[in-house]
Amino acid sequence: MNIRTGQYLLFAALVASVMPATASTVNVTNQSQVTLGTNDSLLFYISSNNSSGSQAPSYPGEIEILLGGMPLGGPVASIPGTSGVYMPGILFTGTLESENGSISIPLTDSNATRLGLPGGDMVLTPGSHSGGSYSGPIDLLSGAGTISSQEAAALFASGEVVIDLQNSGAPITFGYSGSSIASDFSASLISSGGAQSMGAQIMQVDCVNPTATPEPGTIGLLIIGLTIVCTRLGHERARQYRLVGQASRPVLSLAASSPLAKKTSLYPSIT
Repeated sequence: MNIRTGQYLLFAALVASVMPATASTVNVTNQSQVTLGTNDSLLFYISSNNSSGSQAPSYPGEIEILLGGMPLGGPVASIPGTSGVYMPGILFTGTLESENGSISIPLTDSNATRLGLPGGDMVLTPGSHSGGSYSGPIDLLSGAGTISSQEAAALFASGEVVIDLQNSGAPITFGYSGSSIASDFSASLISSGGAQSMGAQIMQVDCVNPTATPEPGTIGLLIIGLTIVCTRLGHERARQYRLVGQASRPVLSLAASSPLAKKTSLYPSIT
């Protein structure tokens, strides 16, 4: 491999390294535990169509959510005005969204509000879980969204609402071994007056990584393709340089007055 080809390969590798990342979405509905890195999101698709014993309100005035995971351990900090604590370094942003993304309503976490955090921010607090595959201490993410009847109608127009929980802090794992992440999450639909409440049906759970890098095979194909193109361009440019050089090369002629011309004329031509 010559120097120029090596330069092309380096150029191709640099281009591949700055390619825009594309989000990766994985259906994790049936997974027992899901680990979220910084900026990853869990999307819960919920529906008001539930066969539970209570009658669902036509349009809920509030949606409350709870998501638990095994306790992290580590330091805790006090929540002002309460006897509760939270886990510093863990921060989420929660929103209620229509399936087409046209409506977005921030969730409210009262503990985050007491800490002076903006609307939509959610903190992790200790709790407990009983029943199912696990009973014991947990870490808990909770929030609620108050919605008008018009907002609720628009949110549930497609039959499903998306609850987007984005991790803005350190990596964390939710769920318990032996049960699905869908069963470890709960969403309650509450009527405007609070007289009626029912659990929403969890239709699907997606994990979204917004900074996923292209697959190695894709990068390799890009480097090969760019190298071929650049090599061909280099060969074409070299050919053009040769043609230009030949066209501009001066034609040497001996002037009659030059000594070499006079010396040459002493020898008669042979016919």
